[in-house]
Amino acid sequence: MPKKSQKAVLFRDSRQKGLSLLVSYGGSKTFYFTAKHNYRRFSLKIGQFPHTSIDEARERAFLMLKDVKNGLNPLRVKCNNNLTLNTFFYNEYINNYVKKYKGNSCDYRIRMFSNYFSSIANMILVEISRNDIDDLHKKIGSNNGKYIANRCLAFIRHILNIAIEFGHLETNPASRIKQYEEKARDRFLQPTEITNFIKAVNDSTSPLFRDFTLLLLYTGQRRSNIASLKWNQIDFHNKTIYLPHTKNGDPQTIPLTIQAFDLINDIKSNSKNKSDYVFPSKQSKTGHITGSKSFWKNVLKTANIKNLRIHDLRRTMGSYQAITGSSLNIIGKSLGHRSVGATMIYARLNLDPVRASMQKATDEMNKMFSKYDSNITLNNPDASRSTI
Repeated sequence: MPKKSQKAVLFRDSRQKGLSLLVSYGGSKTFYFTAKHNYRRFSLKIGQFPHTSIDEARERAFLMLKDVKNGLNPLRVKCNNNLTLNTFFYNEYINNYVKKYKGNSCDYRIRMFSNYFSSIANMILVEISRNDIDDLHKKIGSNNGKYIANRCLAFIRHILNIAIEFGHLETNPASRIKQYEEKARDRFLQPTEITNFIKAVNDSTSPLFRDFTLLLLYTGQRRSNIASLKWNQIDFHNKTIYLPHTKNGDPQTIPLTIQAFDLINDIKSNSKNKSDYVFPSKQSKTGHITGSKSFWKNVLKTANIKNLRIHDLRRTMGSYQAITGSSLNIIGKSLGHRSVGATMIYARLNLDPVRASMQKATDEMNKMFSKYDSNITLNNPDASRSTI
């Protein structure tokens, strides 16, 4: 049995090549067949002991090894199809899973898949190996950064898990691939940057992206939620925005500040488009704006600001809430965080209220101590420290 520090232990059969037994810490025992086909290593689950005996496992492993030596891939033989990752993604993952259960993130997932997975999209699903995923992860990390690489790894792992649920795969080649270490990003618009930033946004030549960027700043919401915002989600009487779908799966009602509400009213009064979307786009398949790279690049250049991402506008709202003394619970609720852990990054910024509280306590201690000796105070370096 594995030790507590081990999740599982793998035993290889000395009699049958390619056969192994994986014993988990919980006690389950599973037979696997492992081999190489076209220079790619793969694993195929045979069955669990004792429902599958050692003799049955050896017989199946023998037949699979025979297929490999004859140039066949046992995975494809078992699944009996030539389904590619691309076909599975669009026909089954998107249509039969995402649209049913995660409809609000459909556009984002399609965009992410087309941007980063073209190198493996046309591969046969059952022939995608761990090395293929690992190489892709490292390539994205080198070209696009570690954060994006880790998000892509989690994404392809989820896609392949759904493929397992749908019966197209036995094991997930994206499992147990080590992610890059990440440092929580804490960049936000500094007080010295805000004036130049807002001026650059207001001076831009695109009213659509100007208003979109300002509303992101004034609400602290995710780009996807504001980009897809519809007029029927805005309650003009109560001055709120209702988001039926958010990243954590929960609906959210966002109160609008005076600046945000005035901006929305200006957009509505100046809009000549009858679209359902607040920020419509005829060029986009979704009907609303999706990208703003060139606009963002020009704004940063004009404002002379470096290393600022559009998502940092969301962090800017939370940061200034913390600086002005808001509690983490209030910040988390305004940003739609489900757990306090997601809001902890703002704790270090919330020092002024903490300092004020500590100062008040220190003053009180000093006041009480002075009753006993008016010549000794806590801030007197020459005073005796033996009594406090």
